[in-house]
Parts: sequence; structure tokens; C-alpha cells
Amino acid sequence: MTKLSSAVAVSAVAAMALLAGCTDNTQGDTKTLSFTEPPENQQQGGPIGKESPQGPAPGNGFAFGTPLMDSSGKAVGELNAICITTQKGESEKSQCNGTANVPGGQLALDVGGTLANNITGAIVGGTGDYTGATGTFTSQDHKQGSKDTFNVTLPG
Repeated sequence: MTKLSSAVAVSAVAAMALLAGCTDNTQGDTKTLSFTEPPENQQQGGPIGKESPQGPAPGNGFAFGTPLMDSSGKAVGELNAICITTQKGESEKSQCNGTANVPGGQLALDVGGTLANNITGAIVGGTGDYTGATGTFTSQDHKQGSKDTFNVTLPG
């Protein structure tokens, strides 16, 4: 075996060993958390920037905070978020970032696009019991408030 062939063989073995140690940590334990929010008139919030009759202009938006309640109606956490308009017009678009303080830690949330009554977004991190969390969440509007479901994937 020539020196070049030996070097290639050693490099190939080293690369395979390195790749064998790589894992996909997004496929760990999953957990579903469900909460409700009170009706909008019982939430705190307000505009960011100037309001106009034509709707929010890019750079304007709103901030809000609301309790998260368990199935018995007891407040067990809170949701805080800011949303900034990025495009206005017939299909207004926004970017929202928030934090859900839930029993055991926090979930970092991200939503982008057209906001409607039913919102789906990404879980992009967490703290406490949810360190390294990923996943999705939905917030579905109801007469009595919103139902929030967090589908959390923890690192394996």
C-alpha cells in the first residue's frame, strides 16, 4: 500500500468514526402540554408604534401577556409575546416571538406569516425541564379564550 493510499484509508476511517458519533438530538422524549388563555378582554397588551385606520405599517405591532390556565381554571403559567408587522396590505404579515412560562421551565416561541384566529408556530428552545426543546404549538381561539397546545420534543 502506498503512502497516499494509506493516508486516504486512515482519513476515511477517521471520517466514519467522527460521523458515527453524530446523533440527532431532536428525536428525544415528547410531551404535550395543554393550557387555556382567558378571553382577549382579560389580557394585558397594547400597540407598538402608531395605530392608523389603514392598519399597522411595517415596524409597528403589539405586545401582550396572558395567564395560562390548567383544566381546572387555575393560573399555572403565562404567555408573553411581541408581534411586529413586516408587510401590510391584503395579506398582512407579522413576526412574533414569545415565551411561555409553564410548570417546570420556559418555552421559547416563534411565529411568522399571516396571523389569524388559529396560530401555529415553532418551539425554538427552552429552560428548566425544557432545556434544548424543539417542537410546535397551536393556539386556537374559542369564545371563552384560546386553547394552547405545546408539542414539545426534548433532546435524546
